[in-house]
Amino acid sequence: MNFRKSLNHITVIVTACLLFAGCNNNVPVKSSSEFEETAFTASAGVEPSASENILTLNIAVNETYCQKTACSCIADLASREYDTLQKILLEKYNIDLKLTYFVEEFYLKDTLKTKHYDGTICKPWLAIQLIPETGIQFKRVADLLDPDNNQWLKGIFIVKKESAVTKIEEINNLILACGQPDSYEKYHSPLAILENNKVVPSQFIYKSGGTECINALLDNEAEVAIISDYVLTASCAVDIAPPEDFRIIYETETMPLCSVILDMSKVSEADALRLQKALLEISGDSAPASLLSRGFVLPASWKPVPYNKEN
Repeated sequence: MNFRKSLNHITVIVTACLLFAGCNNNVPVKSSSEFEETAFTASAGVEPSASENILTLNIAVNETYCQKTACSCIADLASREYDTLQKILLEKYNIDLKLTYFVEEFYLKDTLKTKHYDGTICKPWLAIQLIPETGIQFKRVADLLDPDNNQWLKGIFIVKKESAVTKIEEINNLILACGQPDSYEKYHSPLAILENNKVVPSQFIYKSGGTECINALLDNEAEVAIISDYVLTASCAVDIAPPEDFRIIYETETMPLCSVILDMSKVSEADALRLQKALLEISGDSAPASLLSRGFVLPASWKPVPYNKEN
């Protein structure tokens, strides 16, 4: 009898939970283990909104090469300014791009969670990772090129030049310095690569930046380090040790380096398409010198698959 009562109680509880889950429309349905396509493509038949009407967009910025937000370690390269771009967008396209700058990535993330902004210019993962938690409908309307007109970013596995390690399989049982979950190229992608190759380091040391990972390598705290591919030539890394003091033993897949990302629950497809077309028209040979590159390109396809260490 006690068993039957217990079974009945369990049945009632399970049924109630299922009903609650089915009725709670506020819970984001996307699993943190998968993401849809992050690049924006307008639906068939959608046209850019009329340029006669002013389009105001409030954008949060944390961008690798922007003078106002860049890490001090690439100060010699980070002189990008957006003032001229804003002026052209307003005068020629009637788009008022209001920018707020965030020096620290974690401040940008916390602010994006408030849904105060219409979008952001940043490393895509900083915004995209918030989708499961917040339900914000982020889409990348354009990718921004770096000073070498590169669209891409990779994580790289490095060792000291004199290290005997030459390939990823040899990382087994070694101490690895890597990034934290807010970095895709220094954490999610490389850790998934290790798991897929059945490589198990003896210890993970989680660092907040590439320079810290390099220091861990130099101080013999770690035997292998994972950094963003641009870090070896950044001034802070070069000040510590020249690039030739290290060897790259493996690289992750490529991903977009920086994107203009909009919250599609706040910005219509027509307005997003209008901004996209304007950014592309301003780019290439027409790009203002202050952008340090040929400007913006169509967003590359990217569906991040975050590493889940519980798997």
